[in-house]
Amino acid sequence: MNIPNLLTIFRLFVTSFFILAIHYGEFRIALWLFVVQAITDLLDGFLARVLGEKTSLGALLDPLADKAMLVSSFIVLYMKDMVPFWVTFIVLMRDVVLTTGYLLICKYIGKIEIIPSVLGKLTTFCQIGTVVYVLWSDLRAYQDFFFYPTAALTIITGIHYVYQGILITKNKGRVAAT
Repeated sequence: MNIPNLLTIFRLFVTSFFILAIHYGEFRIALWLFVVQAITDLLDGFLARVLGEKTSLGALLDPLADKAMLVSSFIVLYMKDMVPFWVTFIVLMRDVVLTTGYLLICKYIGKIEIIPSVLGKLTTFCQIGTVVYVLWSDLRAYQDFFFYPTAALTIITGIHYVYQGILITKNKGRVAAT
């Protein structure tokens, strides 16, 4: 077990405490837990590349931890009426569609490596920024301007990755998603 994988597992572990903090209305604690999650998300990938410690376990756990972190954040914040349903729905549906598509491709073509695109990374950054902004503003009125670029980028990257999945399927796995 290497350091990047331990950070990813730690991020999964912290997600449950984040959810509990939101549930009990401890938004400041939730904010700091989420920031810790975001930092470990940056660190695990960076360390895996720098230390040359990319593993198949990490390739499986990292996207799982990302989805757990972000999707659960939007769901619990929606349940507390802090994020609108339509944004939560878009975030959730994108991940459902992409995960289902990936599993179908793996079933029919075999395991493929998905390389996150720059748009995908920007979407993750925007989603993280939205959650941080909402948690930071927990007791203050806040503008919903963060929701629109987050939703737009989430939709755009969802379409982009579906298109890449179609190309991979047509070419029998020879095209990597970018």
